[in-house]
Order: sequence, then structure tokens, then C-alpha cells
Amino acid sequence: MLIFAHRGASGYSPENTMVSFHKALEQHSDGIELDVRLTKDGVPVVCHDATIKRTSNGKGYIHDFTLEELKTYDFGSWYSDEFKGECIPTLEEVLILLKNRDILVNIEIKNGPIIPDHLEDEILHLIYKYECNEKVIVSSFDHISLKKLNQLDNTIKIGFILHHNLIHLFDYIDNSGIKPYSIHPNHFYTNKEMLINAQKRNIRVFPYTIDDLQLGEYYKNLGVDGMITNKPLAFKQSNVFTSN
Repeated sequence: MLIFAHRGASGYSPENTMVSFHKALEQHSDGIELDVRLTKDGVPVVCHDATIKRTSNGKGYIHDFTLEELKTYDFGSWYSDEFKGECIPTLEEVLILLKNRDILVNIEIKNGPIIPDHLEDEILHLIYKYECNEKVIVSSFDHISLKKLNQLDNTIKIGFILHHNLIHLFDYIDNSGIKPYSIHPNHFYTNKEMLINAQKRNIRVFPYTIDDLQLGEYYKNLGVDGMITNKPLAFKQSNVFTSN
């Protein structure tokens, strides 16, 4: 049972910051999930929202800032004064941190309100640079983006994020032209039929976002391969959940 730290250990620290990733490591998470967007000057940075308003002391769209400009904002104080001065991380900085760690890295491609031309290429460049091919899963709600990445390199692990309860889900997957490594369904759509169909295709199932231990135990008993949570420490401290 793999425990992925959602946006790092975001239940204990500001999401998608270096401190959240350090905490996820300290809490012995099996994987780290993070969100990537492209700056005005073409640098992949780690941020969930299209704008920086919610998670910093600034406002505006990520794609309207250069990296140098984004680095001037505080991405920690919104959570707690303890984290004052936390900067927005680049994907490169995170891969440097995790390169030699025994941990999976779930890179979620974020698009909208614009669709950048080269985000997939930039992500692949960094995966190659830091030789992270085996430990990286690239996921997205934007399956066209995943298709583009798969066409660039069909050896990269792909994860379909599924927000909706789709009709004939596995017909869709089978006809996508992609053999995904995993699917990441909203947890309340995850059921035994989905798991049976996924297992037939050797596709792992990682539902999101599960913070309640009792709910987590239900999905563990259902047979999921792992789960995505804001509170990895709670799960890793429970004897119900292991990394096996």
C-alpha cells in the first residue's frame, strides 16, 4: 500500500513547497505528488493554482511571471508564520532533492487558463537530466497533454486523473492509445468493478484525496494499490497501512 503525500505533506506545512517535500520524506511517504506549471520564461515551477493569490502574498497568473519575479513572493506565511519566506520551488529543485531518494514522484501537469506549448518537453528534459525515468509518474486531468508526452516518450509512466464518473471508462482507456501505469480516480468513484478492470490491464489505482484513516482502511480492504493524502504521517504511523 503506497502512501503519496499530496502536494507534499500539505496537512502539516504549506503545499507544494520545499518544506512540504522535506516533511514528506521525514514522514516516510512512499511517493510525493506535486503540481507543475510553466512560467512566462518557460521554467516549470511547482504550484497547484493558475494564480499565486491563494498560496502567496502576491496575485496574478503563473504564466505572467518570470521565475525571478515569482521568487520574490512569500509562499509560506499564508499557512503559518513558522514558514515565512518559503519560495515557490522549480521542478528542477525538487528533482535534485528527490533524485537519490527511494520515493516515487507523481508530477501532475497543470494547464489552464492557457495551454502552454512546451510544458511536456520541459518536464521530459528534467526527467532525463536527473535520470528519474523509473521513479516518475506523470499525471494530469488533461489527457491530451498526457497523449503528447506519451508520443514524445512512451516509456514514461502515465497516470490518468479521473475527476468524473465516466461511462465505459476502460473502453476510453483502451482506445486512448496510451497504456497507463496508473489511474487516479476521485475516491468516491472508486469501486470493486473499477479495481477488477484495472487489475486485468495491470493498471494501478491510486484514489485521491483521502485524509480519514477509517476511509483509508476501507479503500485498502477494497484493494487499491495506494492512496493520495494530505496527511501521510497519520497513515504511516498507523499499523493498518504499510508500504507493501
